[in-house]
Amino acid sequence: MDALEILRQMHVEAKEAFEKIHHADVGDRGGLWAKLRPELVLHEQLEERFVYDPASHDVGHSDPMLSGWHDRHHHEVEQAEAMIHRIGDIDSHDGRWLSMVTELQTTLEGHIHTEEVEIWPRIRSMWGSDKLEDAGGKLNAAKMVGGAGAKVSGAVGQAGEALKDVTRGHREEPAA
Repeated sequence: MDALEILRQMHVEAKEAFEKIHHADVGDRGGLWAKLRPELVLHEQLEERFVYDPASHDVGHSDPMLSGWHDRHHHEVEQAEAMIHRIGDIDSHDGRWLSMVTELQTTLEGHIHTEEVEIWPRIRSMWGSDKLEDAGGKLNAAKMVGGAGAKVSGAVGQAGEALKDVTRGHREEPAA
């Protein structure tokens, strides 16, 4: 599978995960976020390492949109990472938490739209199918390794959220 198709599938999975968070019970949202958070970080690392860095190198200044995308992408990723960090600082039961997740989702949807509609067709045209397949093989291998780490990180995050819920439950119980 080519690199852009792998990334597109990851976009679909992230959108589905955000929807699950929005439709989940308040007590389940933190655990779902704990699973999604490392996957978002992994996605950004993979697309940067296996697509945007090499494409930026290949294009040089011959395509102003692509050459400018590399810096723009870094800036947008920094903004998203700051939002992710702020979300992590707020209890998922707090009313502000879901609105911050929604804000991140909206930001990422705009980012995804730009990638899929404006940037990827240019990369596809520049690289061709052979180079996209080669990048896809490397990206997929790194995704498998990184995905295992993201799952561990997500499981640890979910356990932490469960412990918060247990602790919260103990605080809310009346003293005997």
